[in-house]
Amino acid sequence: MNVLEGIRVIDLTHALAGPMCTHQLVLLGAEVIKIEPPGTGDDFRPRPFGRFAAVNAGKKSVVLDLKTPEGRASLRDLVATADVVVENFRPGAAASLGLDWDQLHRDDPRLISCSISGYGQSGPMASMPAIEWSVQSSSGLANTYLSGRDDAMDLGVGILDPFTGYVAFSGILTALLKRQKTGTGERLDVAMLDAAYVLACGSVTAALLGGSDSLGGRPTMARYKARDRRLFIAALHPKWLAKLVELIGKPDLLKEDRFSTDAARQKNAEDFVRAIEEGLSTRDAVEWEAIFVAAGIPAGVMRTIQETASGEHVAGRGLISEVETENGPVPVVGAGFRMGSDARTVDKPVPRLGEHTAEYLKGR
Repeated sequence: MNVLEGIRVIDLTHALAGPMCTHQLVLLGAEVIKIEPPGTGDDFRPRPFGRFAAVNAGKKSVVLDLKTPEGRASLRDLVATADVVVENFRPGAAASLGLDWDQLHRDDPRLISCSISGYGQSGPMASMPAIEWSVQSSSGLANTYLSGRDDAMDLGVGILDPFTGYVAFSGILTALLKRQKTGTGERLDVAMLDAAYVLACGSVTAALLGGSDSLGGRPTMARYKARDRRLFIAALHPKWLAKLVELIGKPDLLKEDRFSTDAARQKNAEDFVRAIEEGLSTRDAVEWEAIFVAAGIPAGVMRTIQETASGEHVAGRGLISEVETENGPVPVVGAGFRMGSDARTVDKPVPRLGEHTAEYLKGR
């Protein structure tokens, strides 16, 4: 069901966070007009392995030189036809392009404007340059899971850009619902820093109350080595732990003084992990996974994305569809939810740079 059919979005975003937001709108049936600079287009177009296609399939590509009066005039004409405008310029830059919120709102009180930035449109940090990794560092998010690692090139998990895009998407849906009730649009200020704290809300609360911002290492919940590769096992509850040691052939392990209590196991964590891995060394990880899952213990083999994404379960969920690009078909992830039996996926190709310029700028 295309619940956003009839909604027109002007997409002035590039890279990942902004395009991720508008990708979600495409999945719900919105018409997204992607504005790109002449020559190169979006920064992600040259990226290998479908990085651009992953968040831009189904959009319309219009090339405008926003450095020229003509380009800015064309943009304003398009904005006048839109329900939503999304941009991820540095704070203040949108106004210089004629996208000042006060003026936009006067011209069209129903318009929804969404600004995505690193630190928000106001505040002491607003003008700081921002990418995923700088905001992860300055927010403290990286410290929750990279603390203690010594490899300077270990950046962590690239999750903040797409999550920020999803936060912006949820904000736009909220603003559309509000407009349906009140008849007026809204300005949305979405910051990667704010999204980082939403993502790590439990750690933020704990840290502000004087606790640790990290869960820390737990010897009973780890990615243990099996015979062939690692396997995550959560044996936090006493019944899970008792069942684990029984299944790996070490039923007396918890009777040893050094492993008999939580405190003792934490004190002797490395020895405890070695003991568990010794028991696991007799079978491959996938065999252990089946055994533990059957026993009701949360467990999962450390698979690659390719293994699971190309497997039977994901195929059955209808999560991934193939879209056409200039270089052939590319698999693209759809919406992260289903509506009844309806899996929301993209069924339109990735636009060529400027493919729809003439269509949308007729008469100019």
